[in-house]
This record gives sequence, C-alpha cells and structure tokens, in this order.
Amino acid sequence: MKIKRLFFVGVVLVFCLLTASSAWGHKVHVFAWVEGDTVYTESYFSNGNKAVHAQIEVFNNYGKLIMSGKTDKKGKFAFKLPACTDLRIVLNASEGHNAEFDLAVDQTD
Repeated sequence: MKIKRLFFVGVVLVFCLLTASSAWGHKVHVFAWVEGDTVYTESYFSNGNKAVHAQIEVFNNYGKLIMSGKTDKKGKFAFKLPACTDLRIVLNASEGHNAEFDLAVDQTD
C-alpha cells in the first residue's frame, strides 16, 4: 500500500513539473531604454518569438495613461520621451500574457 501511495505522489509531482515548464515557455517580457529624446521598447516571449502587434500602454509616475500603441513585426515600439521622471510600460500580448517594465528617466542633460 505504501508503494502505491509513493508511486501516485511521484506521478503527480512529475505532472506538476511538466505543466509548470510549459507555462514558463510562453512567458512574455518587455524591455525599455532611452536614447536621446526617444524611448525604445522590445517585447518577446521566453522562447525567443517576438510579441508582434501587442498592445503597449505607457503610464506616468502618477499612474495616468499617457500613450498607447502596438508593437511592430519585430516586437518593437518607440515614442518620444515625455516630460516625466518615471514611466511604467505595460505589454498586453496574446492570450492574456502581460509584462511590465519600470523606466526611471534621467532628464538632467
């Protein structure tokens, strides 16, 4: 009886590990940086595929939506740097995949 129980626990554990690894395979990421007066973003899934035509929303440091748009065929989106000190960039990709990136903007140049 004890062997059957251990076997069942082992099967459940393996099942949980296999389903968890497939979930990580579709995690989405967004990265942003500033060059001059432009903010550039790049969005991609953890398997390397680009987040194509995904919704991007940009919020200021008070949580107010200041702009939105969609990524291009390469998963990229760019916009002019607004007059804010901090930005939160939110990516809404397919099938409910979401990611956020907080960008601290140094405008002391």
